[in-house]
Amino acid sequence: MTDIILYHLRVFHSVARHLSYSKAGEELNLSQPAVSRQIAALEKGLGLDLFSQRGRQVVLTDAGRSLYDYADRIMGLAQQAARAMSQYHDLERGEVRLGVSPVVGRYLLPPILKDFYTRFPNIGISLQFDSSAQLARRVETGELDVALAVGPLNTENIHLERYAQDDLVLVCPPMGAGCSLNELFDRYPFITGEKSSSTGQIIEHHLKGFAFKPRFFTEIADAEVIKRLVMSDMGLAFLPLRGVASELADGTLLQVSGEGTVITRWIYLITTKDQHYCPTLLAFMNFIRKHQ
Repeated sequence: MTDIILYHLRVFHSVARHLSYSKAGEELNLSQPAVSRQIAALEKGLGLDLFSQRGRQVVLTDAGRSLYDYADRIMGLAQQAARAMSQYHDLERGEVRLGVSPVVGRYLLPPILKDFYTRFPNIGISLQFDSSAQLARRVETGELDVALAVGPLNTENIHLERYAQDDLVLVCPPMGAGCSLNELFDRYPFITGEKSSSTGQIIEHHLKGFAFKPRFFTEIADAEVIKRLVMSDMGLAFLPLRGVASELADGTLLQVSGEGTVITRWIYLITTKDQHYCPTLLAFMNFIRKHQ
């Protein structure tokens, strides 16, 4: 059977609904002969008669009645599809697959998502957490639309846009107040995140140029656990400034001052180099850029 062209099916559906070539022509803005030619082409392709004449009356054949049932459903679905696509243009629906590294998800993203939902309540955010390296890979393979993660990152097949500065600051327990940097390193061991992580690599590289050689206590993947250990007088650590802001404000942690106690790093907006920005994704990208 020849593939049915949707346009032919639309003409057939109109004729079958009205049982009139002339009324179908008026509905479709076609001449009656043009309608007849479309129906003839469809019948030829199918090898079946879809209509018969009883005097001046047009009637459906058995095959025509069967095709009309399908055509009616197809035309209904086509209209629904058109409405759905227009809703994407009007931002009445949609989903953004967003990946974030843990520090971004904890400290940076919640107020942004709250404001985005208020502005675009019908756009869903599928939020997934992963390491920075894995997020970059998943954006590259199309598993994610966009990601927010800390660098450094391999930029071979992805596009990186600096989104927000997210410094790491050296913090110590309140009991370390008044101690010099040298005294702090003599008194406390150093707690770090996993050295295989992007943050761990940044810290390890930074410490190589440090004037002091810290005593390492342990590697811990969770920054919140590290923060609690430092607050409990267990050691020193480099932690995201965003993640310790409230503790620094209330005095449960102290920011150590001195050369090398701040590591500048960036959160990056990650997309593919040939990214296709559908209206939903474009709305999200434009929104978060305004919330830097």
